Amino acid sequence: MAARGLTDLSVESGLLSEGFDFVIGVDEVGRGALAGPVSVGVALFDLRVLTSAEVPAGIHDSKQLSARSRQDATDRVRSWAAAAAVGSTSPAELDEIGMTMALNLAGRRAFLSMLEEWAGVFPARTMILLDGRHDWLSAPLTLDCLGIFGDCADLELPPVRTVIKGDGSVPAIAAASIVAKVTRDETMVALAADHPHYGWESNVGYGTATHRQGIVDVGPSIHHRRSFRLHADSEGRARDERR
Repeated sequence: MAARGLTDLSVESGLLSEGFDFVIGVDEVGRGALAGPVSVGVALFDLRVLTSAEVPAGIHDSKQLSARSRQDATDRVRSWAAAAAVGSTSPAELDEIGMTMALNLAGRRAFLSMLEEWAGVFPARTMILLDGRHDWLSAPLTLDCLGIFGDCADLELPPVRTVIKGDGSVPAIAAASIVAKVTRDETMVALAADHPHYGWESNVGYGTATHRQGIVDVGPSIHHRRSFRLHADSEGRARDERR
């Protein structure tokens, strides 16, 4: 059964009543994968426009949607949002700076891409709604990561508010979840053509039995995260896939 779309805009309406004019939904995908990028989706909305109309059909946590439904929904998101974008951090960058900074970098890259559609600056009175409990977007940058961050290090972000399980309850975050998931999945399916041993066309880099057997048979590729437990036993595998 397909997941029912989200329709409750109470969180976004609450921001409008607090005096905010814009909201940016943010969500990550690929945190627990063994291969491929970690990606962050962002979706910008004018709160007055957002709260005065219905949410398009099929907007939900991307994990609750089929691949076909996600593809249909991402087209709706890009028509619905004022701007939307995805940023990614490569496996090599992730191995060097760690997961928290990798998410931060991917998010900043997504924002820079989004701002190219939106006059180059964040709109005034904007709130970021970030899925989850931990605010990795506001994490202070460490000195050893500044060379990788480049221009992203100078980006001044609007205030961030976390929403636990926001991708399944807040339409603005769900929209970001969808564009991130579709973009990253497309990347992994494309990589599968040149790396057929791992089953990326179906597991998109996560630690399935087929993927792990491919690592045993031919070793890791340049797209694998060397800092992860690529040859984990069943107990270690369970830990890795929750990351």
